[in-house]
Amino acid sequence: MGYSFRESGVPSVDAATCKGCGLCVRTCPEEVLVMDDGKPRAVAGTFLGCIACGHCMAVCPTGGITVSGRGLRPDDRIELPPRDRQATPEQFEALAVARRSVRRFKPEDVPRELLEQVVRIASTAPMGIPPSDLGVVVFSRREQVRAFAEDACASFEKAGRFFNPIVLGLMRPFIGKSQYEAFRDFIRPLLLLLPEMWKQGRDKFTYDAPALMLFHYGPMTDVTDCTIAATYAMLAAETMGLGSCMLGTTVALSHDKRLKAKYGIPPENKVGVALALGYPDVHYHHAIRRRLASVHFAE
Repeated sequence: MGYSFRESGVPSVDAATCKGCGLCVRTCPEEVLVMDDGKPRAVAGTFLGCIACGHCMAVCPTGGITVSGRGLRPDDRIELPPRDRQATPEQFEALAVARRSVRRFKPEDVPRELLEQVVRIASTAPMGIPPSDLGVVVFSRREQVRAFAEDACASFEKAGRFFNPIVLGLMRPFIGKSQYEAFRDFIRPLLLLLPEMWKQGRDKFTYDAPALMLFHYGPMTDVTDCTIAATYAMLAAETMGLGSCMLGTTVALSHDKRLKAKYGIPPENKVGVALALGYPDVHYHHAIRRRLASVHFAE
């Protein structure tokens, strides 16, 4: 996976097609491009140099500039969909309101082509420092999800036993009162409850979902990237008639080297959120209004 954090992208200007409009210079976030004798030229820029965000490729009206490196290729530039195919604010709000966290799924499998499209849409999510060193493991059959759930529950149980009252007491001076209480009153009980229910034949971890996506990220990736990509995947699934539920407990699997090796996750990567997917077993007739805890418009 990934690229070296110190690697820079390499902008390349085609003098024959470049019209010297300077849009690429104006949009470059790292100030890597400057105008020189009417044409853009690459310079060292600030801090990281070219981060291969692709802004210059996207803004150029003639296709006269390309970028290579950090996972980006010149042929990664694609045409924008026409404006009439892009969602209006009202359409997007309707999609967001319709989405619910589904925990009851029909037994039928999700077609692989739909899962591939969900991944493709999730890959468009904004990243902290593009391109992000983000990966996903896709479980496309129920038996695969159940095998993963069994492995995860075994890992949860070990973690729950490790974070016993003695260990938590030793950790308290370093993690603070609020985090200590969160471990004691929520995280540890949950890590012990999920495997206990699994042994009873009740899957309260993946909810017997027929498909699941497990997101993981590299050392230089922003910790929120997994959640943002999973959110894009969740909304994409909603447009396809699929239900989904984001699972945050999977972050507890980051220290299980054996599990990460089994599922092809690089040892240096951390496990982020997972997304359970499938066709909903119930139909919702109403949406539920949600409110943020606080909204304040600065004067």
